[in-house]
Amino acid sequence: MSKTIDTLVEDIYEVIRTGGGWNETISELLGKDLSGVFDRRLVHEDREPTLRMSNLGSPCQRKLWYSLHKSSQGEPLPPQAKFKYLYGDILESVLIHLAIAAGHRVEGIQSPLEISGIKGHRDCVIDGITVDVKSASSFAYKKFESGGLRGDDPFGYISQLSSYVYAGRSDPIQSDPNVGAFLVVDKQHGHICLDKYDFSFELLGKEEEVEKIKAIASSDICPDRAFEDIPEGASGNRKLGVNCSYCDHKASCWPNLRTFIYSRGPVFLTTVKKEPNVPEKVWSEDTRDEDIIEVSQ
Repeated sequence: MSKTIDTLVEDIYEVIRTGGGWNETISELLGKDLSGVFDRRLVHEDREPTLRMSNLGSPCQRKLWYSLHKSSQGEPLPPQAKFKYLYGDILESVLIHLAIAAGHRVEGIQSPLEISGIKGHRDCVIDGITVDVKSASSFAYKKFESGGLRGDDPFGYISQLSSYVYAGRSDPIQSDPNVGAFLVVDKQHGHICLDKYDFSFELLGKEEEVEKIKAIASSDICPDRAFEDIPEGASGNRKLGVNCSYCDHKASCWPNLRTFIYSRGPVFLTTVKKEPNVPEKVWSEDTRDEDIIEVSQ
């Protein structure tokens, strides 16, 4: 009797617990896939920016526009961030191969898809269901574990996965044309969950959504900001929220932005009424370097 995706997580745990199902062939497949991961992240990551299925769900259309029209003005990715993404890719590859070892039907790994000329690659199809494999912090993991992504989706994951489901709807390996799932690992504690969704509603407007994004991407007019700044305590200072803080085009979007290094991490201030008594990080356009300076009081 063939397995279904509903037992995927417990079956993966069983492979990890006992080693059952893992063999030399799967080790070789994993090694080959990891070689591709390192090649993509370390050698070919600086490809020409283009509209792809993976960025259709961007919650900020202004960020998407900047990435396509002013890519050279974006902040370069620091090595620690590149390593974080590389580590995430490694975990995601391991999860897929554990699913194979667990006896589930895993097909269409990184197979190409297209919607109205926009291309992309889905992670895989497991037991007939399109699956997006992700690694997450313990905090973010809870959102997948509780099924709460639809109500709080700051990175547009619902739009991304529903796009993969829509693009693969006529593929015979996708047995359910409306359902997709996130297979997620907590990269701190090792917990795994499956977060499954029926995208019937999202799929009804998918073509319209894609055409709207294409029009924005091809326009010469920069879209409005999707997010506003927020208060930083009671000082009168204002700062970027979470979404904008992680954007590599925040300096272009907020020209007077200043970065202060608190013990809890950097805080990006859009308005400074009271100078913080912490070091400030400044960006040198001439050297493309970051400098830390002490703030004069």
